[in-house]
Amino acid sequence: MSSPGFLGKLSDGVRQLIRTRGVAMVNERPIVSFTFDGFAKSAAVAAARMLERRGAAGSFYVDRASCGATVDGIEQYDLADLKRLIDNGHEIGCRSARLMRTPSTGGADVTADLEANAEFISAHLGDVRMTTFAFPFGDIDLRTKLWMERRFAACRSTSPGVNIGVADLGALRAENLWSRSRDAAAVKDLLDRSSAPHSWLIFFTHDVGETPGAQGCTPTLFEAALESALAAGYEVLPVRNALGRIRFGARPRGRRSSFLRWLDVRENAGLGRRA
Repeated sequence: MSSPGFLGKLSDGVRQLIRTRGVAMVNERPIVSFTFDGFAKSAAVAAARMLERRGAAGSFYVDRASCGATVDGIEQYDLADLKRLIDNGHEIGCRSARLMRTPSTGGADVTADLEANAEFISAHLGDVRMTTFAFPFGDIDLRTKLWMERRFAACRSTSPGVNIGVADLGALRAENLWSRSRDAAAVKDLLDRSSAPHSWLIFFTHDVGETPGAQGCTPTLFEAALESALAAGYEVLPVRNALGRIRFGARPRGRRSSFLRWLDVRENAGLGRRA
């Protein structure tokens, strides 16, 4: 993967036009997912609890390097945060172990990095498997996209837009939830415009504090986004859970979709975390 070649030289715009793992969406109710990349303690505590109070959960993408660290004055998550998130039904997804830029990293190094991240989770959380992936820094090329989508149930990009009609599980589109980029009114407008059958809006952010970093938001903005989503009729789901919903629609109460059962089989076989 270290030599760019033809696939690596394609522009971001061209890559996004190449849908490599499209799935027709059948969900009648719009879905929104709140995701957190290499997240801060404030996201693991404040944002997670806002979701929990409304019976919802988010997707928290782990990179081992951030655990217990302080970056740009912002305290990152720790092991106690991870255990609490798991206990409260949130998804733990994969980012990377050392924040690699996947398009410029060799295949063996990418494999070793993903294995190191999986081993970190296994050592501290037992049987938890990471079945979805978020590209670090949003860095993606077609070759890496093809490679990652064979290893995870879904991969989330940072390319803006709403997944509607057909979702590309190799590079799900997502919108930032950053206080420096949009206010509550802009978020509400986006949610209102995106509310439709067969739609899935994904937000990503890093920290949720009163003085957020460049890629974070305030608790007020996060809560406004959550409230606006619920008022507009969205179902709030982690990425992992939304995958079954977009493929099979609403499930009968008390039964798991065949897709989620398939994920369980992959997890029990160790496939969900293998690179």
